Amino acid sequence: MLRFILFIILTAGVNIKVLAHEFYFAYAELTYNELSKRFEGTLIFTTHDLEKALDANGSLLGKLEVSDETSPVRTTLENYINQHLQIRFGCALDSNSIDAFCQSKFVLEGIVPNLNGTVECFISSPTTAFYPPLTVQFDALLEVFTGQQNKLTFIFREEKQTLNFIPGKLIQNIPLKL
Repeated sequence: MLRFILFIILTAGVNIKVLAHEFYFAYAELTYNELSKRFEGTLIFTTHDLEKALDANGSLLGKLEVSDETSPVRTTLENYINQHLQIRFGCALDSNSIDAFCQSKFVLEGIVPNLNGTVECFISSPTTAFYPPLTVQFDALLEVFTGQQNKLTFIFREEKQTLNFIPGKLIQNIPLKL
């Protein structure tokens, strides 16, 4: 009888753990600010998922919520964002027309931990004027969670476009109307 009760408790515990966090999502909203010539935006992650992706050994769990601007975890986070959210675009280095291809280099402007277990990361990337094609890679957390899905909304000249990033579809083009 004791074995049966123990079996029920363990089975229920495993099922609750599996059902507690079945899906993984990250959200990004980016805009191109033509006045400051910068990509600006917000990334939203589940805090403990992001901490696990930043350090698989678990030593960063709980550290994002208490970090400040000088904390080394901020540098780690900025590097992670630049590895897993990349914008490639035509750019003009020496003229007023496309003569090269450039890539975003995001700066982590700040983070805000929320009571609902998410963290908002405010980012920006300076650039010159950009030209199509605009290609986005958004594969954050996919190296840790195979069920990860990311969504990015890009705003340019008051027009919104939303893309879904899932395994097998991690790099996409954003059609722009210039």
